[in-house]
Amino acid sequence: MSKYYSEEVVKDTPSRQKSLDSVDKFLEKKRQEATKRRSEFFNIDGYLANSELYRNKFIDMLGFPLKENRDIKSVEKEFVASDNNVDIFRLHFTFNNGLYLYGLYFKQKQNPQDVPFVIGLHGGWGTCELVSSIQFDSSNYNHLVRRITDKGASVFAPQLLLWNVDCYGNKYDRVEIDSKLKELGGSVTALEIYLIRGALDWFIEKGSINKNKIGVAGMSYGGMYALHLAACDERIKACYSSSWMCDVFEWVKPDWSYNNAQHLFTAVETACLIAPRPLVIAMGNKDEYWKKGCVRTCAEVASFYKQMGFGENFRYVEFDGVHEVDTDDVEIDFLLNALS
Repeated sequence: MSKYYSEEVVKDTPSRQKSLDSVDKFLEKKRQEATKRRSEFFNIDGYLANSELYRNKFIDMLGFPLKENRDIKSVEKEFVASDNNVDIFRLHFTFNNGLYLYGLYFKQKQNPQDVPFVIGLHGGWGTCELVSSIQFDSSNYNHLVRRITDKGASVFAPQLLLWNVDCYGNKYDRVEIDSKLKELGGSVTALEIYLIRGALDWFIEKGSINKNKIGVAGMSYGGMYALHLAACDERIKACYSSSWMCDVFEWVKPDWSYNNAQHLFTAVETACLIAPRPLVIAMGNKDEYWKKGCVRTCAEVASFYKQMGFGENFRYVEFDGVHEVDTDDVEIDFLLNALS
């Protein structure tokens, strides 16, 4: 057998590093070009002239199935418990297209038609039960849903495709689902916002809620979804996003990356699509996301609100904490005061 030439693997280490460095430099250059193009595309004058145009382009960017029909075939209502000032139900939504969504509904016993209605969103590895303090004592959500209900609001907490399979079972691959949706022109973000909006349709039409007092609150992935939902849907009158705001080019995940987003809508522009509606963003000063551009991106959003003449409608809260919901009620009070 012939003996072929052989060498140590370190021989071409410099070449491989040069390849990596060239890609990094190339991407940074293209990012700078995209930033310039994005500033020309999304600006205060254009937004004031036609905010709906930008909202539709945002929905187009997220993609399928956001523009699909959201008709619901059936809703099953399962009583769970009566606790303090709320009756708790598990709601099961089946859409005409076969999609299914379930969630927990905390309905105020007194005057449910007059009180604020808040969509409460859990984060990664979580469930609607966890964010609602029904399981594991709420974890780092610090009783987000129940603190809102204790202040007199009703809350619907839907289940997202984000649970920890090692803890809850029901194995799935979120990135695979997202990839398949992107093959079809969509995204998992679009899918889940579609489902939440469908549930909101039902609550407005048949759930006896006040359509002028609808808000959203979420942490981590839930904070991301809170921003995206409010950006898509103007029926959301106020938004509380905790523990997510970041520079998405620095904090990259495939399921919150969208085709051509750097030329159109980053996290900053997404948040700006909520303006002038009230928006509070919170971040713990020991949260890893805080290091990924949170302060800078929030400053850009604050500037946009100020240019619109609604500076008081945006608030950034930096609290002493890690990746968690602030234990202080300042953000919840901001949200509910905006819905009062």
